[in-house]
Amino acid sequence: MRRLLTDAVDYLSDLTTAVRDGWSRFFFRPADPTALGLIRIATGLLALWSLFVLGLDLHAYLGSQGWVDAESTRQALQPFAWSFWFFVPDSMLRLVWAACLVVFALFTVGLFSRTTAVLAWIVVVSTVRRAPFALFGFDQILSLLTLYLAVCGASGQAFSLDRFLRRYRQARAAAAMPGKPGVGRLVSPLDPGVPRSTIAANLGLRLIQLHLVFIYGMAGLAKLQGPSWWNGMAIWGTMTAGEFAALDFTGLAAWPKLLNLLTHGSLALELLYPIFIWTGLTRPLMIVGAALLHLGIAVVSPGLTEFGLAMIAGNLAFVSGVWLRGLATGGADEQPALRVLFDGACPRCRASMALITAADPDHVVEPVDLTTADLATIDRRLTRDACMKAMHVVSRGGKLRSGFDAVTMIGRRLPLFQPLAILGSLPGVVHLGRNVYNRIAASRPREAPCTDEVCAIPAPVSSATPNSARSGPSADPRDAPRPDSQTVKHP
Repeated sequence: MRRLLTDAVDYLSDLTTAVRDGWSRFFFRPADPTALGLIRIATGLLALWSLFVLGLDLHAYLGSQGWVDAESTRQALQPFAWSFWFFVPDSMLRLVWAACLVVFALFTVGLFSRTTAVLAWIVVVSTVRRAPFALFGFDQILSLLTLYLAVCGASGQAFSLDRFLRRYRQARAAAAMPGKPGVGRLVSPLDPGVPRSTIAANLGLRLIQLHLVFIYGMAGLAKLQGPSWWNGMAIWGTMTAGEFAALDFTGLAAWPKLLNLLTHGSLALELLYPIFIWTGLTRPLMIVGAALLHLGIAVVSPGLTEFGLAMIAGNLAFVSGVWLRGLATGGADEQPALRVLFDGACPRCRASMALITAADPDHVVEPVDLTTADLATIDRRLTRDACMKAMHVVSRGGKLRSGFDAVTMIGRRLPLFQPLAILGSLPGVVHLGRNVYNRIAASRPREAPCTDEVCAIPAPVSSATPNSARSGPSADPRDAPRPDSQTVKHP
């Protein structure tokens, strides 16, 4: 009996420890915020689009005398439910709507992301409660995504202007520091291109993951109550519903087995999703299956396109951040993809390189200071005279570009600058860009080289001056004038 009690106590102790450790690992282990940043961008764009559409007939949706007046809507809400739209007068409706669009835009690009995440959730919930007659699944998914992004406060840790601007300030500070002999000027930020894993990011991802599992599981169980899902004709009913379908799918009536497969396959996906999404080997199948399911629904019923896109965005919570970054940066064996030669003695050139390195998502770009580099070890086609005239880029595959073409080549490899690189590659823009670049490069300022004439230590005024001791061979070089300051020549 004593052995039985002892084993029972040991088992309960081990069980408690395992549950506690498992809980901590699941919710509080640092995670890569890359997927969370992409979810924020997708959610912000969808919210921006949704509110913009309401603005096409703003007073009908949100006005005091719209399709449903404010007082009737307020009375229909649950106790303690709120919406700031109830307090916005009709004369201010358009102004507040425009301010909300600005909030969504800032939230999308990740500027002041902690604050705008909370404001975006407030706007979404307020709009849903003010116009419940326009509520459908898309608004509910949008509400939950903005809620979890606001709660964790980590959506700006990746793919955000907040992070870019912070790294750019660091890179500019590094570029302003004096160079080390034989090393060249540093133009890279302290923070690495790969975002650091954080507990807050893991919490946001886990909340989204758990909610998705609940949604798919409950949707599958609810469908089991419908006879059409058992006999395999539920999909056919949706395809032929004139209220929802935009295309003619009646030709599929000759393919009943295909209709059965689509019906039972979508049902099986929803029932199996909560189980197999947690297993690494089957997770890609569940994610791809969910994406195909929602895209198929969007084709059959275009009115559900926004809902499908929101669900696909939520599924990014299960995608590896390393894999997502690799789509843009390539694998570790493909980095650095570009070696960029810049004039380290040119303040404008260092500032440009600081901008590039701040936008680098990983070690895609390797800056090389031309003033200390051995060009022969980089590429034998390079010459110092040509490199002094324009920036040069050497790709890992051996491609060599210079000037404006080098700038667009870099932009195509950095996600933040890809839109500008595409614009710069358009006919006509290329010719204009090359001319502008050549003019700027020809007039760029350069710091004077530290020669005896420029960096000479001033001669002592008289032997009685306090600083006369500094004029000897042991003088502190920090007392010498800076290269960009006015020097004192010997008499």
